[in-house]
Amino acid sequence: MLQIIEKYSDIVASYRVQRFEQYGALFRLRAEIEIIDGSKLHIRETVIGGFNRKYAYHWQDKDEMLIIRWDNAPDWDVETFPHHKHVGEKGNVGPSYERTLEQVMAVVAKRVRLA
Repeated sequence: MLQIIEKYSDIVASYRVQRFEQYGALFRLRAEIEIIDGSKLHIRETVIGGFNRKYAYHWQDKDEMLIIRWDNAPDWDVETFPHHKHVGEKGNVGPSYERTLEQVMAVVAKRVRLA
């Protein structure tokens, strides 16, 4: 995560690791990245058994309104199942090809740099 923050340091105002655990093949990370425009990216990643990965990256604006949330909870029937993203309003769900923090930060950076 630190390498990714360094790569995108021009748009990162601060970051905070809320939880980091690693026990054998179990890995759990909870963190928050504050972006220079006041938005925040909430990060949840869990790896169980070294291969079963669950994630959610929740990006919200400074007023805490959802911009995009990427996750792989198996609750939406999309072409990239179970990977999907929620964009803006409730119910606006579509396929997602961004599945890692690096890919998500690339989207965030592109949008912030264009603003």
